[in-house]
Amino acid sequence: MFSCTVQGPPEHPVIKLSGSLTLEHSREIHAELLARLPKADVITLDLGDSEKSDLSFVQILCSLLKEQDKAISFTSLPPHLLENAASLGADSLIKEISNRTEDNP
Repeated sequence: MFSCTVQGPPEHPVIKLSGSLTLEHSREIHAELLARLPKADVITLDLGDSEKSDLSFVQILCSLLKEQDKAISFTSLPPHLLENAASLGADSLIKEISNRTEDNP
């Protein structure tokens, strides 16, 4: 199961992705994020209620973080995401998203 809720104004949405962030839902995740990108200067992703992720979600994040004109931040990073990225050898992704968490000084 996957769900997406959005709070805040279109120019700075907080996008909450919940449930399974896996290949099964990758088109829907991708579509939800693409729908918000043109209107937003700043995007905050809340992944705290996600249950699992896989390579497809890691790829979506890598692509999203390449958006030079967007400020992307995270409210929380679930252990499964960090474990997946580590198992894929995506150390630079782990560092990048960790630096973009709102609780990171």
